[in-house]
Amino acid sequence: MSTYAVFDPDFTWDQLDKKTLARFGRELMLCNQVHDRAIMPLIAARWGAQAMTATALDEWMGASPNYNRRNRILHGISGDGVDVIMKGFQLDIGAPHMWLNFHYDIQSHDRGLFWLTSCGAYNGVREMTGGDANAETQICVHMEDPTFDATVMAVNPGARCIPIYRPPHGGDIPAAGPCRWEVRIDQDIGTVEVNQFTELVGRSRAARFEFTLPAPAGDGLTNYSGPFKRDFRLEDLDSSILAVQLKEFALDVHLLQRACYLSIQQNYGDDVIGELIAEHCAAMAPVYQARLRRLFSIEGSDMSAVLRLLQLDHHFVPDYVKTGAQLIDARRGRFWIDDCGAIADGELTGVLTGLWQGRVLGLEQIVQAINPRAYVTAVPAFDGHRFCYDIVIDPDSTPVPPSPLVAIVESGGLANLDLSEHIYHYDER
Repeated sequence: MSTYAVFDPDFTWDQLDKKTLARFGRELMLCNQVHDRAIMPLIAARWGAQAMTATALDEWMGASPNYNRRNRILHGISGDGVDVIMKGFQLDIGAPHMWLNFHYDIQSHDRGLFWLTSCGAYNGVREMTGGDANAETQICVHMEDPTFDATVMAVNPGARCIPIYRPPHGGDIPAAGPCRWEVRIDQDIGTVEVNQFTELVGRSRAARFEFTLPAPAGDGLTNYSGPFKRDFRLEDLDSSILAVQLKEFALDVHLLQRACYLSIQQNYGDDVIGELIAEHCAAMAPVYQARLRRLFSIEGSDMSAVLRLLQLDHHFVPDYVKTGAQLIDARRGRFWIDDCGAIADGELTGVLTGLWQGRVLGLEQIVQAINPRAYVTAVPAFDGHRFCYDIVIDPDSTPVPPSPLVAIVESGGLANLDLSEHIYHYDER
């Protein structure tokens, strides 16, 4: 199923065929980049570049150890060696397949290498800044050093990522790719202070949420507990576990956003959260929606398109967020959220925060990215649903202007990257 031509109120991600599941999975991994490119300029504009770096560290160090653990549990991955660490990278939303081209060499339980022959995040920074060395240092040194270590330490406290070379290079990108790293395990390597948001995020219902595992379909690996595969692709997985992995990717992005907003709340207070959510969603929704439209062949901006794209939106993580929708006609629809883990998870839950406060914040910006003449109204609960919303398209209204940040979010090839087929070219360097 690579098209979704007619709105189906009973549609679920599990109905997708394996090829579409794998492609959709890569799209969901890429949503972490869409999120970061939208929120970080907003932080920098308000509080400066150092605040942006500090928030990036809090969000990745707060989220990645938690979702790394979740992915290992999902796949029955045991052990504490470099092979387990590398599997974690292969399932990490921070390393979207084909956007970051990772390669691996496992030499022993305690030592291995990984390198990137291409890095979309680095390429984007180079494009946006004209190859500014300070900007490259910020992302490839100040941000990556602590966050890489936090990720590998989730598997083994004695693990560290040691750069062999990485940007800034002082010139052209090396022929072998932008960076190369050693992963080393040494129990005498010394302690590292754990980021406070790792524990805060880990206490959330989201971090502890359990997806139901369906019966195997018989068309791939039912988990990734076996030997490490240097050329691992999502297509290697059984359709049943792949469908769950997609939900996990969406939840991982949620954990990342949760850590980000917790950091902002602690450092800058509650008042700014709503303003940031609105601007954040307005900047990122058009970019990931355009990619979803291409994948599922969704055209137009009538209510059918609005509701179909909401059903595919990663912010409404299936099962963790229980939603429903009703198509009334081409201009009117309803959307609702039932009692679920997300509602019970506390007030600050990333871009969904405003919904638990009885507002339409976040949801309205996502809808208006589909149709700028649409508006969302919270309505009294009906039929036992917890939060209910009317969505109306008014053809006579003035369209909401697009966010000026959209161009930044989609730059560096992110908007047009083709994720249709993951052909893995292994590099021996």
